[in-house]
This record gives sequence, structure tokens and C-alpha cells, in this order.
Amino acid sequence: MVDWGRGFEKLPSRVRGFVDLSRLRKNSRINIGGVNNLQPGVYAVVECSKHVENPINTELITEIEIEVAGFSDGFVSKLMFYLAPVEAFVAPTVVVRTIGGKNNAYMWLKPRHTWHDVFVKWLNEPYRMDDLSDSEADGTDDGDDDGEDDRSVASEDPEEEEEEATDSDKEDSVAELEAKLEAN
Repeated sequence: MVDWGRGFEKLPSRVRGFVDLSRLRKNSRINIGGVNNLQPGVYAVVECSKHVENPINTELITEIEIEVAGFSDGFVSKLMFYLAPVEAFVAPTVVVRTIGGKNNAYMWLKPRHTWHDVFVKWLNEPYRMDDLSDSEADGTDDGDDDGEDDRSVASEDPEEEEEEATDSDKEDSVAELEAKLEAN
């Protein structure tokens, strides 16, 4: 995560490489990659992210997009790169590509140390789906909702079913043998 300074947010950036400009003269008057008056130092070449318009954020995920200069046929065609001083990196972060969305869309996970608080809050609040039947929860109407769970736990593998039946028969015969031994 990069802290871009006063007036900007701390946001994730995709690191593409590093450049060592430590031999650059001070007050170089070079303006490049989002940095005005480039100073000597080591910089990361990054793609910056931004918050999306109308996000669907959760307690653990924030929707972001990588800044791009253009799309062609729905694919990113022009990338945008910035220079970030390595001192501006303030924390590691986890970002995962959004499947099925725009090609520059990502999900930014909140830091793991905050997950505990979110989970405790969830435990202490009544969950809105707790009182719904299975059909109400998934939006279907099975018509015969008697309040019992209709899901079957039977195996789809006939060999596994046969093994379970064999194991059950063995358990029965062992119990019968033990009963006969006790009787004698």
C-alpha cells in the first residue's frame, strides 16, 4: 500500500519494477510518472488503484480499479505507470482480481488483523438469514417446507455406498459375536 502524501489516500499499487535514481542531481526539474521535480532516490514503477463508482463493498472487501488510459474491445489497451518513492510503501496488502468484471477490477481485502473485530461483530448481531427456511434463503419455493432440512447426505458413488453397507454388516456381526461370548 502506498501513501501518496497529504491530500491523497493510501491505496494499493501494483509494483512493476524498481529504478535507482540515486545518482540524479538534486532539483533536477524533471517531472515524470506523477512526481514533480524528481529527487535522487529509489523508486518503484507502479500501477495505481482507485475506488470504483457505486461499489458493492463488504466488511472485508473494498472494490478498486487499476487506473488505465484506455480500453479496446473490453480489454485494457493502455496502461498508466507512476513512480512511487520506496519510502512511501506503508503496509503490505492483498488484492485479488475480480472475475467476470472489468479487466482492471480488483477486490482489496482488509488487513487480517481487522478480521477478528468483524467476526465478533457478526457473532453479536442477529444474522438476517437465520430465521429463513432453505427455500426462502435461496429464493425458491419447494412447496412442502415442513421446517426440516431436505438435503440428503447420501453418497453419489455406488462403490462407497456398498463399502458403507459392508462396514455396517461387519459392525453388526462383531456385536453379535460379543453378545454370544458374554452369554457363554
